Amino acid sequence: MRRRDFIRFAAAGATVAASGLVGVRELAAEPALPAPAPAPFVGIQIAPHTMLDESIEHCLDFLQETAAVNCVMVYTHTYHTDLRKAILAGDHGVPPRNTRNRNFPAVWVKQHDQYFGGTSLRHPAVDPADDYASRNIMAELVEPCRKRGIKLYGRILEGSGQDVAARVKNFSKVATVDIYGKPTYVACWNHPEYKIFWNATVEDMFRSYDLDGLQWGAERMGPLINVIMPWTDAPPTCFCEHCRSRAAANGINAERARQGYEELYLYVRARMAGAARPPDGIFTGFLRILLRYPEILSWEYQYRLAREEVMQGMYNTIKNIKPSADVGWHIDHEPSSFDPIYRAEMSYAEMAPYSDYLKFIAYHDVLGPRIRSWYLDRLQKSVLGELSLEESLGVYYDIFGYDKTVEPKVAALDRTGFSPDYVYRETRRSVASAAGKTRILTGIGFDVPWESRPIPADPEKVYQSVRRAFDAGAAGIVVSRDYAEMHAANLKAVGRAIREMAGGQGKVS
Repeated sequence: MRRRDFIRFAAAGATVAASGLVGVRELAAEPALPAPAPAPFVGIQIAPHTMLDESIEHCLDFLQETAAVNCVMVYTHTYHTDLRKAILAGDHGVPPRNTRNRNFPAVWVKQHDQYFGGTSLRHPAVDPADDYASRNIMAELVEPCRKRGIKLYGRILEGSGQDVAARVKNFSKVATVDIYGKPTYVACWNHPEYKIFWNATVEDMFRSYDLDGLQWGAERMGPLINVIMPWTDAPPTCFCEHCRSRAAANGINAERARQGYEELYLYVRARMAGAARPPDGIFTGFLRILLRYPEILSWEYQYRLAREEVMQGMYNTIKNIKPSADVGWHIDHEPSSFDPIYRAEMSYAEMAPYSDYLKFIAYHDVLGPRIRSWYLDRLQKSVLGELSLEESLGVYYDIFGYDKTVEPKVAALDRTGFSPDYVYRETRRSVASAAGKTRILTGIGFDVPWESRPIPADPEKVYQSVRRAFDAGAAGIVVSRDYAEMHAANLKAVGRAIREMAGGQGKVS
């Protein structure tokens, strides 16, 4: 007899002997135990072809055994990302297939035309010559996921560029218009057909497939940040008829906004071309333009509101079909970790009415190189030319609330990731910004390629980052960026953290 059962039995017997009133069987009954706490949400971002290459059954088992995954977030549309990864982990128990010379569909769900009656836009048809063109990944995943207690979410990243413009039928109708009246290869949030296009897309998905949820995102910033931290030399957008009408309805002079953006654009271009320092200073010159043209900030804010309205439309569409669906948004690395303008525009609590969750990127492992290349270098060439890179990094750490005594110095940024403390601080801020009105999921990112940074990531830092995210109040995590890149040791580090927090249940293989 187990010691616990013996003690219970002996105590029951003693009580009966003393009272003679209560039966041994009744007193010896097992006391009611509290219901176990639900398992923490552990999602993972994954491309369809990877699951098919490895086989669905093997892939799902491997994800559960290593990382304790209970939700797969599978791309349904891949406009934004190239599935042909240059670096594959290669240690998932199945020999990896080289992807560089393969062609994959841009869309992995079947399109049903009856849902797209309000727009002339159409997703591209699948080329029969594409790998897995005949497979229906979302339909095939339902039963294997249900059998394992794994939730199935669709994942979409909205895309742009010449390739997307060429593949999406009638894309030119919804293209943004720059300050010089020229169309671009980016869609306008304010165009009615583009809004209907995304509503139709998610309606088709949730009426056609038994999905548990959606993660949707758009990795593009507003016109202001694109001017002062430019990815390209492209003029700012959008000044189409729909954006101008929106501005007029909100008391904004569209022509003044266009003039202000043109002046700012030319100012930054001159700075980046090495123009002489203005007499009153580079940053002062930037502020002077904002003061002369307050419409710049008003235009930027309306851009953000229009983007949120697109997401709100999708949220309402899905909820009308399946109220239990978990609908949330991908907050990419730039706004989550180094774009203060995005933060100023809207709190997470303000996004909550149309957000069951917000998944923000906290890719500690690659943030150092990204900060150096995407943030410090660009701003120094545009509007922060009076600050050294060291000074600019110090200001960044102070503004974002990261510990400058823990995180890397400028000289180490190219080859060093951030610490688990960064994951903790950014999760804590995000939870506070949400004010209890929506769930925060932390995107734990590792093994993201960068030429100057070691791969794979440090499993101990991955483990600590998972623990620190939950310490900071995260409702769950999303293992990121892409499963194909992730090494088994780091997936096991995730699983070890999750199982320890769950009280040691289960065993990491």
